[in-house]
Amino acid sequence: MNILQIAPQVPYPLNDGGKVGIYNITKHLSLRGHNVTLLCFDRGKNSDISELQKFCTVVTVQHSTNNSAIGALLNIFSNVPYNISKYFSKEFETQLRQLLSQKKFDIVHVDHLHMAHYGVICKKEYGLPIVLREHNIESTILERYRQTVEIPILKQYLDIQLKRLNIYEAQYTREFNYCAVITPEDLRRLKILQPSASTYVVPAGVSNEYFEDIVVIKEPYTISFFGGFDWIPNQDALYWFIQEIFPAVQKKYPQTKLVVIGKNVPTKLKKFESSTILFKGFVENLRSEVKKTQLTIAPYRIGGGMRLKILESFAMKVPVVATAIGCEGIECTHGQNILIGDTPEEFAQLVINLFEDATLHRTITDNAYTLAKRLYTWESIVESLESVYLRAIRSNV
Repeated sequence: MNILQIAPQVPYPLNDGGKVGIYNITKHLSLRGHNVTLLCFDRGKNSDISELQKFCTVVTVQHSTNNSAIGALLNIFSNVPYNISKYFSKEFETQLRQLLSQKKFDIVHVDHLHMAHYGVICKKEYGLPIVLREHNIESTILERYRQTVEIPILKQYLDIQLKRLNIYEAQYTREFNYCAVITPEDLRRLKILQPSASTYVVPAGVSNEYFEDIVVIKEPYTISFFGGFDWIPNQDALYWFIQEIFPAVQKKYPQTKLVVIGKNVPTKLKKFESSTILFKGFVENLRSEVKKTQLTIAPYRIGGGMRLKILESFAMKVPVVATAIGCEGIECTHGQNILIGDTPEEFAQLVINLFEDATLHRTITDNAYTLAKRLYTWESIVESLESVYLRAIRSNV
């Protein structure tokens, strides 16, 4: 198939889950013989696209989607949610129409709700079938974030934004031939929001290299957390762990170290840096850094979709302690292939259990690896996505 993929960012380097999810779809569609053209925003300065060009034709449009106080304030007078409006670009529309007039496409794949209006252009103006890859249900993320906010004026602003986002997400998901959601939970949420949306569950996956065994020396009493910190759920998860959970772990084992890996760490988190809380920033070899630690954490209170870091940890044979929200959508079971705790006390005790119980550590590790290998390889996931494309093409009559 000739596939046009529309994405909100250049999905490389692979330094956050959003990029990983987009890149692996592009890569594995190409490996399965499809001709992919990727149209995306370049939110940096002339990003290196050479790795992507191995798998697709890349067309980029320079555009900033950074938050601004003025933009958020002016958005009060708009019906479009602020976080969506940042992705509106006349230049992108022009480039999209040029592509559609120059090349014949069989299907248009749109990554994220933020880019949905471009997909609708493809359908309404060019008659093309369109599939929306809902990496998250955006209204769920905003609702969960709103629940953690204590500043009254910010909460009121988020109430307005949430109302708009619910309307927008319901309106645009209805326009797509199919919406490919990540989890059954997201499917249920989307159906409540828009009952007429055509939906299909296609999970996220793990790249093959994460399953490859590498020799490292484990550092006792070490915990890792990794991800991009321009995503608010990552900021909130780490802040909650440092403030509410880590002190209880250190009370039992003062030598415990928390290793934080990821770009764009905000000042409110960097201020915690110490001899036992280490911020490493972006690292070239994530696997070697994470595999040195005894466990990884996913202490999420906000989020939707699926946390790829959990699947990657499973594949790296590093056990995970998570909240229920953190591991939502993954077919895992507490005590069998993951440990799940939702209060600070529960979470801290589960971390301590993995420090103290070698049998538990080994059991969780082995079972999680088997689960990831069985259900979450990108090859099988992209095959499922192909079937959604075919359904969309058949329905586009």
